[in-house]
Amino acid sequence: MTPTPHQLQPLTAPMPAVTTVLFDIDNTLIPTRAIWQRALDAVAARLAGAHPGVSAAVIASTYVSTSDRLWGDYDRALAPLGSHTAARRHVWETALREAGIELDERQLGAHVADFAHRQMRAIRPVPATVDAFRRLAAVYQLGVVTNGDTDQQHAKLEQAGLDPFFETVVCALGNGHRKPHPAPFHQACEDLAVRPEQCLYVGDEWTADIAGARAAGLHPVWITPTGQPPPGAAPTTRFTSLASCLRALCDHAARRPIRETEPT
Repeated sequence: MTPTPHQLQPLTAPMPAVTTVLFDIDNTLIPTRAIWQRALDAVAARLAGAHPGVSAAVIASTYVSTSDRLWGDYDRALAPLGSHTAARRHVWETALREAGIELDERQLGAHVADFAHRQMRAIRPVPATVDAFRRLAAVYQLGVVTNGDTDQQHAKLEQAGLDPFFETVVCALGNGHRKPHPAPFHQACEDLAVRPEQCLYVGDEWTADIAGARAAGLHPVWITPTGQPPPGAAPTTRFTSLASCLRALCDHAARRPIRETEPT
């Protein structure tokens, strides 16, 4: 029988050997896509108010297409700029120019900072999620592997109340290789002194997270809100939400001994 999105059944056999659970951040631990969209809509509306000839819808859609194009070609288009702050400024500057808006350096910097601040301010701890991680941390080593940058990703975890539970946070952006390359997955394993086959990896993107983790030798767990079947042939554990995934993991954790040394 095909497992439902709420079952951890495909991992029943390897679970006794699993000592470590690793997570993606964006749209896995934190619903950043929805937060990003709300911030974009607010900023686009403010810009449209100052530039009556351009609608908020045009500003937002132009930013989305420009952001997808430039971040999708990160190594060539953005990495040479030297910093993530410069990359974000360049994306906004390019998008606004394409929408017919020119800002001076001060205005552009203030605008980029406002967009980032709106997103960070919207992240709030979810008590049930924090409690689940407290229970999991008593049994498993926990870590993060993200394609984001160090400052932003640590700040997101702090805002969500989750930072204390992770013993390593591997931020791949700007560090040579990004998911789905095996290097960031293996870096987390090295940090925690575990083998890849001892790790679950929970993420939302099929190629970067699920295919990447499997190729690196980890057991992937897919968060897919639509519950669609996996595009690959290999059986894949999947859940429709982080909450349902955490409930299943906590159920497994309840049947395992407490770790001798808990993270501080």
